[in-house]
Amino acid sequence: MKQQFLPPAVNLHTIAACNYRCGFCFAGFAQAGRARIPQPELHEILSQLASAPQAPGSGLRKATFAGGEPLLSSTATEDIQFASSLGLVTSLVTNGSMLTDPMLESLAPHLNWLTLSIDSPNEETNRRIGRASHGSALTTPDYLARIRRAQALGIKVKINTVVNRANLHEDFGPLLREARPTRWKLFQTTRIEEENGLHHARWMVTDDEFRQFIARHKPLDGEATILVPESQAEIYGTYAMIAPNGCFYDNSGGTYVYSKPITQVGIESAWAHIDFSIDRFLQRKGNYDFVTGLDRPTASSRRTPHQP
Repeated sequence: MKQQFLPPAVNLHTIAACNYRCGFCFAGFAQAGRARIPQPELHEILSQLASAPQAPGSGLRKATFAGGEPLLSSTATEDIQFASSLGLVTSLVTNGSMLTDPMLESLAPHLNWLTLSIDSPNEETNRRIGRASHGSALTTPDYLARIRRAQALGIKVKINTVVNRANLHEDFGPLLREARPTRWKLFQTTRIEEENGLHHARWMVTDDEFRQFIARHKPLDGEATILVPESQAEIYGTYAMIAPNGCFYDNSGGTYVYSKPITQVGIESAWAHIDFSIDRFLQRKGNYDFVTGLDRPTASSRRTPHQP
């Protein structure tokens, strides 16, 4: 049965281009047929997103700008400002390489969340992964400077980390205790056939290895951040995502299947063709409080010890 409502969080991959070449990347949109959403179309999609019906009790809707590297778009700041003007909670996922102080200052009035993709506190590991441009990778002091500036400007900070073969045994504790992001999301390497299928085996970690990484860093949960792990199985079919071709896309089968273009058929009609599990979205804590960053209570957490 198709979902009637869009979930409260939608990721907009506005541009496919990136200045990094991460070996396990699954966001190159090899078969999307277009490399970016033109600004007029993007603003129409955002307008439809802001006005689309929501399930009762969903709270505010969050629009996350991602890529590729979204800051390669010359209109990124304008687009985030427009989304904010529509009443959307705004989030930016970036590798941080283009994130200057002046840019953060211009974004601050309109950006609720800055999400930095940090796959290692080690510069050499980042180069090995491909998280570098012309051999230059960000260092822990580079990341911390960006995080502290954002936090000083009132922007909440989240860190995304892909747990992979290169960083599996690294200790993120010192970085997290200094950065103190509101949330730290851990992704297991995820296979998408046409994106990273040929090279996924080189980077993948097993379910047991992923659980061990989580267990090692569990003391950080509640001490320095809210830890949010997501296995490959939890990622499939639990994200609402829009590709650079202006279509929703579905990853539930380990490949990308695209909807009709949103501006041609309307956002609700396009969404109706996507295989998405609202129950599993809620189970992976996708609907946290977008204002405070805290997890929403689940039905099980609200029960008393004597309730079934």
